[in-house]
Amino acid sequence: MTTIPTGAAAAGQAAAAGSTAATSSNKSSIDSGAFLKLLVAQLKYQDPSKPVDSSAFMAQTAQMQMVESMNQLVSQNAAMIGGQNSLSALALVGKDVSWTVDGVTKSGVVQAVKLDSTGPLLVVGSAEVPLSVVSRVSQHGTA
Repeated sequence: MTTIPTGAAAAGQAAAAGSTAATSSNKSSIDSGAFLKLLVAQLKYQDPSKPVDSSAFMAQTAQMQMVESMNQLVSQNAAMIGGQNSLSALALVGKDVSWTVDGVTKSGVVQAVKLDSTGPLLVVGSAEVPLSVVSRVSQHGTA
């Protein structure tokens, strides 16, 4: 005879199904696909004599939508910061900059900006200087 798990056993199996889906995609958080699998598993194994409250499903759905919205905001914010860094680097063309690498301070005039996947790089002579290590900026020709 086949038994259908209910209550805590069903929740445990549903959670295992959701965590398997989340780990198989190498993510540390649950994505919308894993959430839907978890929701379907909960519905599949719920006790017919004690159905789950519909307000709980609405709350879970709202929470998932909020998490997805927050992830989109984080992505948009990161893109905006990257764009702002690029504009800041472009504004330094023709300026004198100083930076320190391995305890040695170097300086020069920014001739160009190279946009890289890691962020903007200032081209100073033959060196490519990350914007994050620049310690001083001045007008070209001033001390």
